[in-house]
This record gives sequence, C-alpha cells and structure tokens, in this order.
Amino acid sequence: MNMKQRLAGLATLIIGLSSFQSSFAMATTSEGFTDVPSSHPNYEAIMALQADGVIGGYPDGTYKPDQEVNRVESLKIILLGAAIEVPESTAELIFTDTDSTQWYAKYILKAFELAIVNGYPDKTFKPTQTVNLVEALKMLSETKEVDLSEVDTTVAPFADAGADQWYTKYVQYGKENEWIEGDSQNMVYPDQAMTRGKLAQLLYNAMKEELPPPVEEPTPLADMSVKIESFAFSPNVITIAQGTKVTWTNKDPVIHTVTSDDDGFQSSSSLSEGETYSYTFNELGTFDYHCTPHPTMEGQIIVKPANEVPTI
Repeated sequence: MNMKQRLAGLATLIIGLSSFQSSFAMATTSEGFTDVPSSHPNYEAIMALQADGVIGGYPDGTYKPDQEVNRVESLKIILLGAAIEVPESTAELIFTDTDSTQWYAKYILKAFELAIVNGYPDKTFKPTQTVNLVEALKMLSETKEVDLSEVDTTVAPFADAGADQWYTKYVQYGKENEWIEGDSQNMVYPDQAMTRGKLAQLLYNAMKEELPPPVEEPTPLADMSVKIESFAFSPNVITIAQGTKVTWTNKDPVIHTVTSDDDGFQSSSSLSEGETYSYTFNELGTFDYHCTPHPTMEGQIIVKPANEVPTI
C-alpha cells in the first residue's frame, strides 16, 4: 500500500468517524455538504478531499466541520488509516482512566506498542479529551513516517510554540512544509482543539503534492442571438466557438425561415413574428444560410475552435 492509499484511508476514517463509538456512515454529493458554505475557512480543503474521493460526510448531507475529535477516535484513525493491523487483545491497559473492555482498548494497546502514544506522567490517557494541534501533527508525522532527524528544535517555530519542547520538531516540520502557518502575530495556538474541519485542512495541506491537480471546468459557451428584422439577418455574419448555440428570433410581421445553403440545418417551419429557432454548431467550418421566401436575405456562421475566438 503506497503513501497516498494510506493517507486516503486515514482521511476516509477521519471524515467517517461520527461518534465516540466510531460509527462510519459515509455520504458524498457532487454539490458538497449542506453545512460547509464557501465562506467556511476549511471549505477548499474539504471540497478538494471530497472531489478526490478521499472523504465523505453523514447520510443527511452534512459534514459537521466544527465537531471536535478526541484522543481514542484519533488513535483508531491513525492505526487503521496507516493500514496497521490491530488484533483483538485481552491485555490490561496500564492507564488508570481507561477500560480494557471498551472498543478502544486494542487501539491504545497497539499505539502504545508502536510508541505512537505514551500517556501522561500521572498514568492517565484521557481517552475522551479532544486532540489538539500538536498531537495531531505528531500523529500525522508518524503516519507519513517523515524524517525529523534534521529538524532544528533550538529555535521557536512560532511566537507561542517554544523551542526544545516535545512538540517542537513536529511544529517546525509542519511549518517548513506548509502544513500549518501562523496568524498575523506569528501565533499557531498549539493547544487549539482539532475539529473535523481543521483535521481535514491539516491532512489536505500535507497531501497537496500527492493529490491530482484540480480539474478546471471549461467556461460555458455563451449563446449567440441573431435577429431577423427589416428583411435581414442581424448580424448577418458572426464568428462563434465550436459548440455554441445560435438562436434566431423573427422580429418582422411576415414569415421567414433559417435555411442552410447545404441543408445542414433548417428551421422546422416558417417562423412567424416572435418565434425562434436554435441550432448548436458542433462542426468547424463556414456555414452560409438564407431565408427561403426571401432569398436575398443571407447570413453566414463561421465556427472556430474555442481558443481562437475572442471572449470579449
């Protein structure tokens, strides 16, 4: 399993985790999530990960970006996301505030075995405590197996993230690799609680180089209009991009037609005053046309590739 697959698994678990008991209900929509407007600070990250098929939301179409993530949820995310086998175990947990019969026990045991977590000096683990930024940085760094041996920990990476702290190397690495950035006062708030939105943002920042570039939707072609007025097509010669729809509208009190000289297109019936006819030009070339009852009325459509037609 390559790194992107591992991180995709990690992200899927991040977004699918819905409660303390870890219910993985997934739902994605091409329109995004009902509770993630474009003004949300994590909108771009959430949409990019969803578009790549990495994340999903809840069955009701929400994502719950502001819902916090706790320590045992994060452990399950990290271990399963990294494709680490977590066998059932009957071993007793060494932490005083955990229960060896709970669903999270095997994840804590495995994480402890791999030195991903060590607990607190007072022998507690605080399983329901919300994960903060520096803890999430450590987990993500361990999952990506990044080399931190050359990271300088003697200088504080941010005004509120000190040097020579247990988390300094993770914060410094995150800063150097643009996983995180400080605010206008060079503050990063290392103890800030991680929400689903913030965790998605962190993952997106770490995965940017591994995600495919966004697919740019082509600019929709503007329809073109031609008036049939005073016994003339106006304008009588137009240049359009391939795939453009042209609509003729009869403004005269008499009947007219739109008839291709080579029978390529033809209004299905004579157009009375106020009636319209539309045709989409998907072929390149020059197309001459006329009005059958009034053959001196002539027009021409020149169809070129979209990149050869000015947009203004």
